[in-house]
Amino acid sequence: MASLDTGLARVFALSAMTREQYVQRCKENALTLLREGRIGEAVASMMMDMRKHPDCGVPREVNAIGIFAAEAGDMALARAYIDGFN
Repeated sequence: MASLDTGLARVFALSAMTREQYVQRCKENALTLLREGRIGEAVASMMMDMRKHPDCGVPREVNAIGIFAAEAGDMALARAYIDGFN
């Protein structure tokens, strides 16, 4: 029952938030991870969060940029990938 309640709470939270608010929150979370030097986790966080919202579909080509940045350890490219969402 607890997991059902948690899932419902997340659905209601998403529906109460505009797309812009959701994207901004996702970017803030990912940038926090990036500032901690956790490039791969920052990119993965952004990718997964964008998949969770029905209005935030991302083409594979865009996600490839984030994956490349994480694999290369390129902090600047990872930040550009995250900041590019709007």
